[in-house]
Amino acid sequence: MHNTLELHGKESGQIWHRKGTGKNGLLVNVLHSIFNVADVPLKTVHFLQAGFDRNGERLLAVDQRGNVYVFDLIRNKFELVHRTGTSCTAVAFNLRNPSEFLIAMPDFTVKCFDADKKEFVAWLKGHSTPVKEISVDSNGDFCITTSAEIAFLWELKTFERKRKLTITNKNDVCLFRAFFCPVSNYILTCFRDDSILVWDARNLEFKYQLAVPEKNPPFYRAFAVTNDGSILVCGGKSSYLQIWNLETHKLVKIIELPKTIKEIKEMAFVSQSFDGGSHKIIAMLCQDGILRFADIETCRDLFQIGQETDSIQHFLLSSNGKFCTCTLVSGQLHIYDLATTWKELNRAPSPIVRALRSNEDFHNDTNSQITCSKGSTITRSSRSRITSSTNTVTTNKLAIKKRSHSASDRLQLKQHYATRISDKTSVSSLMLDQSAFRNLPEGLNFKKLYKILRFYGEYPTKYRAFIWRCLLRLPENHAAYAALVEKGGHLTFTKLQEQYPLKSRKLLRIMQRVLSALAHWSSMI
Repeated sequence: MHNTLELHGKESGQIWHRKGTGKNGLLVNVLHSIFNVADVPLKTVHFLQAGFDRNGERLLAVDQRGNVYVFDLIRNKFELVHRTGTSCTAVAFNLRNPSEFLIAMPDFTVKCFDADKKEFVAWLKGHSTPVKEISVDSNGDFCITTSAEIAFLWELKTFERKRKLTITNKNDVCLFRAFFCPVSNYILTCFRDDSILVWDARNLEFKYQLAVPEKNPPFYRAFAVTNDGSILVCGGKSSYLQIWNLETHKLVKIIELPKTIKEIKEMAFVSQSFDGGSHKIIAMLCQDGILRFADIETCRDLFQIGQETDSIQHFLLSSNGKFCTCTLVSGQLHIYDLATTWKELNRAPSPIVRALRSNEDFHNDTNSQITCSKGSTITRSSRSRITSSTNTVTTNKLAIKKRSHSASDRLQLKQHYATRISDKTSVSSLMLDQSAFRNLPEGLNFKKLYKILRFYGEYPTKYRAFIWRCLLRLPENHAAYAALVEKGGHLTFTKLQEQYPLKSRKLLRIMQRVLSALAHWSSMI
């Protein structure tokens, strides 16, 4: 069950009294209501903008009356840090100084405040139209303020304007977005005519342009870049996602979305463990106000957040991928704990449990034999002739079938097993030939790899892990492994060093972690 935080008459306090998550990981529902004398809510003060800090642990939210709140999601505290008196058009909280934040005002200016000292820091002027986006680079030293006509590059140490990007033909071209590309020192600018230009952040020197097809205009409106800066995903007023490789400047994939999705308003990649910055999960805010999460590699829809009755206007993901905040049409602010949602989706597989016979069956038939395997049918044959019947073992939900075999059937069964034992060599050779036709990556040949292993006894150190990963067809299910590792060390392997002394402490920790994960997965190991 999720929590509800009412901000009326409060300037600080706890976000929740007991941490709990609702549907799809909803952590808390924040609203700011206005009450009359009889304590009856009259209307809701709408939240308009929000932004996470660099660590993804604190959230900055601004309502339409200019109240600026900071929510510390780790320490479970919130505080009213400033009152601007008017609404804002954009915010940024991921500066180098963790206590400073930027707010775009309705008078086309951008102001910088200090949340800890609650002081005014700087005033950035120059725009003639409302600022709709503030993008901060990965180091927090520079920022870009973007309006429909111009984009300014500011240095946040001195708050000086370094460069500006203007549009000459303002009637035909409109600047949609200008933002920093992670890792690389580039700035991506996206315009209304679907043109995507890349500039050098140091001097705004033009680098290259992505060749968008002219026949079928994609109508780009939303963009997302991976943390390693290699992949750009574009979407807009169509049911297609176009994936670009920023290293080769080429279009590599086009994904067709379900027919219910006709437009994508906003997009962002979800950071996850073990992905190294090359994210696979993308969050898309569609025209129906529902936030959908999908895997761009498998083209699979994972889950969704929101409902059409109270649709989502904007959303934002934390840099660590643990939290997601959504501003709704009703004016409420929803904060989701995505870590809980990923745990449910990537729940570790159930342990392997062997089915055991009940005491009643054991006493009724002492000569019976049971062969059991997970998800299979257990067959029991008795020496005495009995009629066929079916019993159900309720403890493990496996069916046990009784069969009566004649002498001829038992003779055929013995001959069958004798044939299998005698043909053991031929069967193994047949399996070897079949495995030679596995779908290995280009450049790998199973017969050559088999000869190398027979002659040298091992593969080269540099390529050993890669070769075995291809031969064994490892699923690389990092999410399930991470769920098992998060359970911590198993009690069985706490004294592993005493039983198996190792010189390398690092190797010991790795061994304990892997063995503990196996023990959590199956209690029989």
